[in-house]
Amino acid sequence: MNYTTNNPLKHKCIVARYFLRMALYGILLLILPLAISARDTPQCHYGLVPDTWTPSLNQVGENLTELYETEAQLSQQALNQLSQDLVDIRDAQLFITYIILTQTIDNLGRAQLFDEQKRWLAKRDELARAAVVSKGGSLAPLEYSGAFRKITEERIAELQDRLQQSTSTIQKK
Repeated sequence: MNYTTNNPLKHKCIVARYFLRMALYGILLLILPLAISARDTPQCHYGLVPDTWTPSLNQVGENLTELYETEAQLSQQALNQLSQDLVDIRDAQLFITYIILTQTIDNLGRAQLFDEQKRWLAKRDELARAAVVSKGGSLAPLEYSGAFRKITEERIAELQDRLQQSTSTIQKK
């Protein structure tokens, strides 16, 4: 990939995408092995994610959203990539919320949540594909990622509500 460009805005987008991907990959590389080993380990005295650590991708997401909504000079390809970057951020936020929620429920609840999430992930793709009006062409990926992001944001809100309920139940005990 050629990272040299005379267009400062395009250069900014390329650099932002590079750092975003590295941050997301870093988070996933740290969390995924812990999640896999925790699945096979009996109840431990510690959780996967410390209570004081609340990873946030909100600022990056807000910056990309602002760029996406205000930059009229971006090509269709750049808009498609920016939209996909927003999807990647929301998917990482969903994963983090899911992992934190699994720490607040018992083994049976974890197994049920795992099965539910597996079904939801398959359904998300179906719903996003169904939302695409433009069949083929360069607009279809933008429509797909927009629907995918919206569906993911709704799931994040749902899991956050469940996390809040679960946390308040734990605190009452």
